[in-house]
Amino acid sequence: MNSFSFTENPIFNVLKEAHTLLPGLERVIAIYYCHETDEIKARYTLDSFGQENKIEDLTFDDPNDIIGKLRKSNSYFNWCKKEETPFDVQQTKSQVQMNVFQELENTILTLGFLNEHDKKYDLLFFYFNQSLSNFGVSDSDKVLNQENKKIIGFLLYNSIKTIIESSIKDLARLNSYNENTKSLIKRYSQSREELDRSKNNYGLSLVDLCKSYVKECSESSSRFNYILTEDALNKIKAYQGDITALKIVIQKSINYVNNLYFDTNETDIYISEDYLNFESIGAGTATKPQEVQLYDRYSKTIILLDKLENAARDVVAKNMDITSANVGNACSTPITAPAISDALKKHRNKIIHLLNKYTDRWKLIRTEFRPVRNVLSPRPDLMDKTA
Repeated sequence: MNSFSFTENPIFNVLKEAHTLLPGLERVIAIYYCHETDEIKARYTLDSFGQENKIEDLTFDDPNDIIGKLRKSNSYFNWCKKEETPFDVQQTKSQVQMNVFQELENTILTLGFLNEHDKKYDLLFFYFNQSLSNFGVSDSDKVLNQENKKIIGFLLYNSIKTIIESSIKDLARLNSYNENTKSLIKRYSQSREELDRSKNNYGLSLVDLCKSYVKECSESSSRFNYILTEDALNKIKAYQGDITALKIVIQKSINYVNNLYFDTNETDIYISEDYLNFESIGAGTATKPQEVQLYDRYSKTIILLDKLENAARDVVAKNMDITSANVGNACSTPITAPAISDALKKHRNKIIHLLNKYTDRWKLIRTEFRPVRNVLSPRPDLMDKTA
């Protein structure tokens, strides 16, 4: 028999394949309960003599509720006469109702299979000829006797029962597979939503961190108030690299705009995404860039030098001498000359290391600010001892 499709009821599948299972049947009628629509359905199919069999809806009168009684009966199979059934088949072509039991010679086998949904029996009615020609026996004059009918009923019932049970198991497996698939899809969607939320929250945290860092740099500057633009914030939000490396990027962008707007009278300096060069430090890689490691160790010293450099630029802009007093007063939070000397002494070896390593940075204080120039005076016993 051909493989079954998953339809409203396994009985419907049997009806589709009935003439393949038993060639020569005149017709087969199925009465079954459909739990999806909560109704009793009646369908039939006629022998199409080798062509594809069509399944039609069946109309019938059943004043004595024969079908209801049969659906409650626990008789697995039963042979009955035509006058014991209520069926009238509506022929769609002629639009004339034909009693399906006109031919007195036909014998009807009724099979019942328990429906698990309404706990009643779905029914199949097979219309045989009285002769053995249904089974390919050459001597068609021999009729079906009582013993033949018992054997046929028993074999056909068990064959169809096996087919129905197999269909039910296949449907259960399909439903289980579908439920597992839906569950996996749901969990995947939930995981993806959680991941998106986590990424978004992480991105917002990076934005807050950078805003805080830029604010610190603004407070350390005697001239500028640094502001991250919207596109810069979006770029930071999507950043996937090391957080310390991100600080390096921000500091570099600030150093860049300090040089770019050295002669401006503006106080608000906007840092756009074009000034954020993540690629320069290998952002997004698992290995920590060397410059990030450097920043971890020298961050306080770098901030000190940036603070003095910015203050010195402000002093120059005002046509004043670059003295410790003037530079200290130009800082966002004024500091005294002795405090500058103490800070430089404390960071002496790291300052020497940074100024030697980054010759293009802090150009003003390294050449014009005497306290820093004194730090650079040759002291072999101190050079890089703690760098």
